[in-house]
Amino acid sequence: MMISKYFLLLMMILLVGLNSYAQEYSKAERKVQIFTPDEKDNLQMWFHKEIHAMDFTEEELDEYYAVVFYYISKISRLDDLDKGYTAAEFKVELNKLLAKQDADIKEMLTSDRYEIHNKTYDVFLVAAYKRWGIVN
Repeated sequence: MMISKYFLLLMMILLVGLNSYAQEYSKAERKVQIFTPDEKDNLQMWFHKEIHAMDFTEEELDEYYAVVFYYISKISRLDDLDKGYTAAEFKVELNKLLAKQDADIKEMLTSDRYEIHNKTYDVFLVAAYKRWGIVN
């Protein structure tokens, strides 16, 4: 359960950071928020529950979360205003990071766990694609 506390703390820090970042810009410059805070909380809790279905040891779960959160933090920075990516450049950079993440995850999981990961992670990708206006 210790890892659950770390997971929730990390997610809270990411959300607070993103929220404070968004407050630095005028309404016209802000990105559209697809999810309400309650919806974000529900997605996070659902993700956490689905991941625990993989029946990780504490060490395996730590390793898994380290890889996932590393790439989530990289991906979440792609649409920063200072990057200045065009839509096409953004999609290329996103796909590069997703391919690297997929390779790292696939290497560390059994085929059954990898299948669960893909089904679970795809829910987040669909939401992210909507947020960024990407048709995949």
